[in-house]
Amino acid sequence: MGDAARGEFNLEIRQAQLEDDGKYSCYTDPKAAASAVLTVVVPMPTPPTITGGELMVTAGEQLSLTCRASGGHPAARLTWLNGTRSLSTASVSAAMEEDQTLELFLPRLTKWDNGANFTCLADQGFPQLAKPKATSRILRVKYPPQVQVPSPSVHVREGEPASLSCMVDSNPTATVTWRKVGGSLPSLKIPREHVLHLPKVSKQDSGMYQCEADNRVPPLGLGTVNLQVYYGPIMDSTMEEEVTMLYGQDDQSLQCIAAGNPKPHIRWRRKDTSLYWDNPLRFHRVRYDVQGTYQCVAASDGFQEVTKDVFIDVVGKPSIGNGPTTIAVAGGGTARLHCEILGDPLPGRVTWFWRNNKGLENVVMATDYGLSIIEKPTKDGTSSTLLVKDVGISAEGTYICQASNMFGEARREIRLEMTDTPGSLVVISVSIATAVLGILGAVMVCVAVKKGWICGKQKHDTSTVSSTRPVPPVAKRLGHGTNDSGVEDLELQELDGTLKPRPPPRAGKEWASVGLSYTGLAHVTALPPYATVERHRPDGEDIRSRDDIPEEATMDTDGEYIVIGAPTPPPKDNLRQWRARATPGGLSVRSSMHESENVLNETQAVSI
Repeated sequence: MGDAARGEFNLEIRQAQLEDDGKYSCYTDPKAAASAVLTVVVPMPTPPTITGGELMVTAGEQLSLTCRASGGHPAARLTWLNGTRSLSTASVSAAMEEDQTLELFLPRLTKWDNGANFTCLADQGFPQLAKPKATSRILRVKYPPQVQVPSPSVHVREGEPASLSCMVDSNPTATVTWRKVGGSLPSLKIPREHVLHLPKVSKQDSGMYQCEADNRVPPLGLGTVNLQVYYGPIMDSTMEEEVTMLYGQDDQSLQCIAAGNPKPHIRWRRKDTSLYWDNPLRFHRVRYDVQGTYQCVAASDGFQEVTKDVFIDVVGKPSIGNGPTTIAVAGGGTARLHCEILGDPLPGRVTWFWRNNKGLENVVMATDYGLSIIEKPTKDGTSSTLLVKDVGISAEGTYICQASNMFGEARREIRLEMTDTPGSLVVISVSIATAVLGILGAVMVCVAVKKGWICGKQKHDTSTVSSTRPVPPVAKRLGHGTNDSGVEDLELQELDGTLKPRPPPRAGKEWASVGLSYTGLAHVTALPPYATVERHRPDGEDIRSRDDIPEEATMDTDGEYIVIGAPTPPPKDNLRQWRARATPGGLSVRSSMHESENVLNETQAVSI
């Protein structure tokens, strides 16, 4: 149909059939022909079909799906889709007669394939004439339970509620079971599927809990929840309330055990004090002062501290406290020697010993003269005090305090020394001063002798005294000598208030001569008789009254008082000799003992 005049030559086909499908050519000259293709579209009568995956499969297995499309013209093009995403792994098989097939192969299924929507799409290429048709298959993949724990650790105070939960992913749905690791579930519990609810927890509920999920697809699913129940410190009931230690032992310790959550901080202190020690309580050396009550203190944040009293009883041999090892007491004073004794059991008695300077020990008795022992109980033991009265040189030495019990004994030594009294110090000072003055006098005498001021070589004139004329003995001064006892002191004679040694005997002299003495004449005659009254009076004391004795009287060799007149001055020659012996200071120094006797004899001869 068309207009030949205008050159239009059209072909119209009514009621087109499938047989009309083909290539058409239009030409006036066969060499210059034009072609046109007519496609007769016949829509697919049914959607494509899928085979495979009808049953539930298990994760880990492989799966093959086949899509088949039949009928329609032109033939449909098949495509596999996962949801809306085209699968590149699809393989197209060759067309078999009029049917088109396409296979989808999955080598290993996972849990993620469960519920996957695999679609086979058939498209004939002319959507305006024949809409694409599709068929879907949803996979059902079985896989074992997989447990996730939202809160692996649950913290709760004792007495409060707690909920333990597990999230289980499985196909099919798993059954959840709760159990406690190493124990049994609390009696008060409410299981709710994957949740375990504990209305009121206690410290015994602390521990590890497991939820077990099972859907008969191995393996089982497990989840763990740690339940932490906070509670205050609790002392171990096995701790003893009294512990016995032996005195003198080294490196002893005392352990305190306390439970709690969180773990309590444990320390030791002496009861009613604020001084703390770490746990365990250690003693480098056990002494009696260690004995007492100690408190174990356990403290946790947010809870009240808890204490446990433990009494440490120290037993063993006695111990004597330290004190001064030397005590100095003034002569005539009282010494106080004190011992503090500790021990368990306490010693029955305390014994004192005295060791003199020669090392000899004697037991000190409370009955001894000038000694007394005082024993008193103390707070932790006993005390013993030894009082030494009127301390003298004889009391000096080492005093030993000794205490013993069934475990042994202990001793402590105290040295007692006597110090000089103030009066003694004065006497010592005077004695030192006298000695110094004596040394100075001796030096002066030596200088005077060397200069010739004294002790000249002049000979005394004794012609006026007859050698054959008897001279009475020198009269003695009152209150000296031992004539009352009948014994004369012939070894020492008094001269001007000083003691003078006896001179050696001279030949040819009478025994009665002044200045001579003989050893054989001390007791050549019998003692004179005397009355009973004289026998009982002290030596040197006269029974007569002092008023009856003249002031100028002296005692003779027989114990009788005689009166001697004042001597007359010597001759002038003798006076010169006296002046010659005078020192510039006015002191008379005798040259020797023999010359002193001669001068005295001359003086007495003139007096007679």
